[in-house]
Amino acid sequence: MKGTILGIVSICLILTTGLAIPATYTTSTKSPSRDFPLDPLDKEILKAIDFLKLKQKENGEIGDPMTTAWAAMALCSANAEMGNISIYLERSISKLDPKKVTDWERHALAVVACGEDPTNFGGINFVERIKTFYDGEQIGSKGLLNDDIWGIIALVSCGVDKNDPVVQGARNYIILHQNADGGWGVGIAGNSDVDSTSSAIMALIACGVDRNSSIIQKALDFLRKNQLSDGGFSSWGSSNSASTSWAIMAISCAGENPENWIKNGKSPVDYLLSLQNDDGSFRWNETLNLNPEWMTSYAIPALLGKYYPVKIYHSYQAEAWTGYIRIEGKEKTIWEGSVMVKDTTVIAINVSSNEKEEHYIPYPSALGALVEASKKGVFNCTILYYPSWDALYVKSIDGDSDWWHYWVDYELPMMSSDKYKLTEDDREVLWGYVETWEAHALKISVDKKEVKRNEVFTIKVKDENDNPVSNATVHINSYTFLSDSDGSVKAKIPRQGVYKVYAEKEGYVRSQKVEIKVTRRILFLPESIERILHLIETIISYFLQMLGYSMTVSDC
Repeated sequence: MKGTILGIVSICLILTTGLAIPATYTTSTKSPSRDFPLDPLDKEILKAIDFLKLKQKENGEIGDPMTTAWAAMALCSANAEMGNISIYLERSISKLDPKKVTDWERHALAVVACGEDPTNFGGINFVERIKTFYDGEQIGSKGLLNDDIWGIIALVSCGVDKNDPVVQGARNYIILHQNADGGWGVGIAGNSDVDSTSSAIMALIACGVDRNSSIIQKALDFLRKNQLSDGGFSSWGSSNSASTSWAIMAISCAGENPENWIKNGKSPVDYLLSLQNDDGSFRWNETLNLNPEWMTSYAIPALLGKYYPVKIYHSYQAEAWTGYIRIEGKEKTIWEGSVMVKDTTVIAINVSSNEKEEHYIPYPSALGALVEASKKGVFNCTILYYPSWDALYVKSIDGDSDWWHYWVDYELPMMSSDKYKLTEDDREVLWGYVETWEAHALKISVDKKEVKRNEVFTIKVKDENDNPVSNATVHINSYTFLSDSDGSVKAKIPRQGVYKVYAEKEGYVRSQKVEIKVTRRILFLPESIERILHLIETIISYFLQMLGYSMTVSDC
């Protein structure tokens, strides 16, 4: 997929510098100088994105059609604004070689990165177009492997199932032609190289090959043996940013941390960052500043710990659920309000690999409601993925960890929150922190929502099953009361105002808050009484006059 420019430069480097001699690979003994992966808000990433945007033309183009496609994937990996890239991609379809499948594969990846539908973009179904190159065994040329590798990555990105016959056919073809050294070359007869091996690792894992399989582990061993003394990677000469970026992506995809791949005290991440220019772009190597837009587009997803495909298209149109969600933390209500949720893409930590992964929930779920609330309420939540159970669990919300439970309309579902599909019959989702496996939730009701000062009103405290809860602390702003054996509190408030009423008890999730209004009593002063008597006198006089009488109240 890399252009002929890279190949020409690589050959020139071989002729001028000779092949670099690989140094011995050692296990990391240094402490990483930074957190990996980098965050989209880290200055290195922000500068790189600013560089690409600076180079972007008004029509969306960044460099040329090929570079623009890679730039789209880079911006997508950082959740950055795309500008007019999708418009440019649509207009440049006519420039794709109808006989070169890698053109269509790369373009499909960019289309998905822009959030477009790859099955209907510019009047083209990219899935069907790529599949036309499949001969029943492999994609494209029988002598090449890169078209099979990127065919898998592109089809998976377009939402094609991993078990699709074309995907599995290409998978088997790639595995069949793994070289004895664990790597792959551009073609079936070629020597192994870092670029082909790195992309093959990403493709095979994308279509379901286990990270811990001998196939992937042998490929990683090949990369280890070919890491150079400066920490970087090359396919045909000295270290360069393109090969190093792809190697970093493959290492991350395989569940390892590239910061732990150390040569002479330097990791691939160290080497790649050393090539960043002051304007945010990345050079080809220490001496050549070849096509910085292209090199920068490779470096961004690599440093973010992302890998190809950077995004997967989901055509499923989920029905929306709109309802209320409340998140009760250990010491406070974290957030409450209405949310609308459809399908959800969740970023979770795999407890087996300790790597972040994307998980797609194609329907409105209890977990999806929490994720949507976190966006509206601007709070963090950490989610774990347990492969053995194929389930997602909430680890922490807004800093409160480990003891989270959820209810739907005060019923405790016996399934993980990602598996609970919300329907129109569900009204409220409650997430509560309580440090016990026997979790219960409080709820309250009041018999009056507007009372006079010192007027007695009743509060009822119950659990999720409507059982009365005694000895619960009922808060009415700064006033506190204890519920009796029937779960009741008789309260009166001496000052007017608006008050929040809620209940708490050890071992229970805090109740919802109910608002009551306390108003002042109306007192009848003597002058008010005199006015009322005068009004009564006027009314009586009016009726008596109609009857032919004349009198006053004082005559009675």
